[in-house]
This record gives sequence, structure tokens and C-alpha cells, in this order.
Amino acid sequence: ITENSLQDKIKVKVHGQKEIEKLKMGSFLAVAKGSVEEPKLIVLEYNQGKSKEAPIVFVGKGITFDSGGISIKPSNGMGDMKGDMAGAATALSAIVYAAKAGLPINLVAIAVCCENMPSGNALKPGDVITAMNGTTIEVVDTDAEGRLVLADALEFSKTFKGKYTIDMATLTGACIVALGYTHTGLFTQDHKLAN
Repeated sequence: ITENSLQDKIKVKVHGQKEIEKLKMGSFLAVAKGSVEEPKLIVLEYNQGKSKEAPIVFVGKGITFDSGGISIKPSNGMGDMKGDMAGAATALSAIVYAAKAGLPINLVAIAVCCENMPSGNALKPGDVITAMNGTTIEVVDTDAEGRLVLADALEFSKTFKGKYTIDMATLTGACIVALGYTHTGLFTQDHKLAN
């Protein structure tokens, strides 16, 4: 964030590997461990609403490149997998937009960013990992990494006590099969929020 006016409105915290380990985000770290690139947990806070008003929390999947890991994707179209960070980009951009527009609200954006790569250190099918909330997960397909990073990100998001938590992700190609390329999937039990 380069504009001075935005810097005054947005608080930025970038957690690296050691801080993520301290948070016990085992599910997120399991996805990241196949890459030489360090995972990052990026948190932006924008507090321009009432001081006691609960924020709206955006959580974004930020897989900066998704090879599929050990369950490697077909090479055809794999180059497009640099776009698997679109959820994180959207979450972070929402905060920047709010600051530029001067919206009188409180927002938090959480982006869980890493690569999903195959290597000798990579997560393997059959591995059992422990998420931040203590839940154990047996991995069947390492190309289902989005739900693993989001599991920890959503648990972490609880620390902000949001009014709403909105999760944004490029989570499954099945959405395109069901809805095509024009519409996007949206799931909620809150019809007011959906509208």
C-alpha cells in the first residue's frame, strides 16, 4: 500500500513461517511445506466504523501457484494455476477499495498465501495432519489444498469476532461444471447477507 492516505487507514500485519507455527496452523503449513517459498499469513484491518462495531471479516485462499502437489495436475492448463490466489486478492482488494472510498465500516482481510508444490518434503496422500483447532485430517488428495489452508484461516478469523465472515476461494472446478463461466457459487444460511 503506497498511498499515504491509505497507510493511515489500513493496519497491515504479515506473519511468516515461525509465527504461523506458533499459531499451530498445521493444516496451512502442511500445504506449504512442499515449496521453497515461505508461507505468509497476511492480515489487513480497516477500522473506520463505530469503535464497538464488529468487523466484517474476509478470508481469502491465496495459493500463489497450485501444481496439485504430489497429486499433480495435468500439465494442460497448469500455467493458469497462478490464479489460484484470486480469493486472497479479492479479500485484500476489498479493504483497499473501502479505504479509497472512505467507507464508514470496520473490515478485516485475512489472506493465507503459499504454493502447493511436489517435493521430497511435500504433503502426501495418506498423511494425517492437525489443524489449528485440533481437528485431525487424513489427506486423500493433495490437490484439495484449498480447504486445508482455509480450515486454519477460518479458525484464525474467529479472533476478530466478526459480525460476518466471508470466505472467498477458487475452491473447486465443479462450480464451473454446475454454473458455467458467467455465474459464481455462493453459499450461506443468511439470505440478508447473500443479497
